[in-house]
Amino acid sequence: MSWRIVLSVIALAFLGWVGFEIGRAGSDVQYARSAGPDTLINGSVQGKRIDRRAWSLDYDKLTMSPDGTLVTIAHVRDGRIHRAGKPDILMRGDGVTVNTATNDLTVAGPVTFIEDEGGARKRTFQSTGALYNGSSHVLNLDHPSTVTDSGATVTVAKMTINFRTGDSSFGRIEGVKP
Repeated sequence: MSWRIVLSVIALAFLGWVGFEIGRAGSDVQYARSAGPDTLINGSVQGKRIDRRAWSLDYDKLTMSPDGTLVTIAHVRDGRIHRAGKPDILMRGDGVTVNTATNDLTVAGPVTFIEDEGGARKRTFQSTGALYNGSSHVLNLDHPSTVTDSGATVTVAKMTINFRTGDSSFGRIEGVKP
């Protein structure tokens, strides 16, 4: 009989241990934290189309959303909108948001675009906000903008420029020529 009692105690202890381990199972699993935004300091970022590069931006501070689709840049030192067979459009601006899925750039702060065709032809566009559509190569300036071309200065209520075709459309115009 004592053998049975010893085996019963061992079996009961084993079953108790198995029950304890089953109850404790899964409690040591660590849950993944949700990812926060990533921040990069002093660098360069570029967007690409299927055919070639669309734009590149040298920045002071970049913050990327956790899913990587939105990039917020505090200050762009040297930005370039690339055009096939033509010189790049230079850009400097503050408050730039990049949608990496659509290749669009949105500027909420002051922005300057410089179109330098070489030689004497140089146009400058200044505004307080802009939207560049990367797939259609269209720049929309929905705020009052100043255009300087060959010494003439024109202020427009809004404007749209297609960098692929060269077409432009302007809102109300006020101009001064020295």
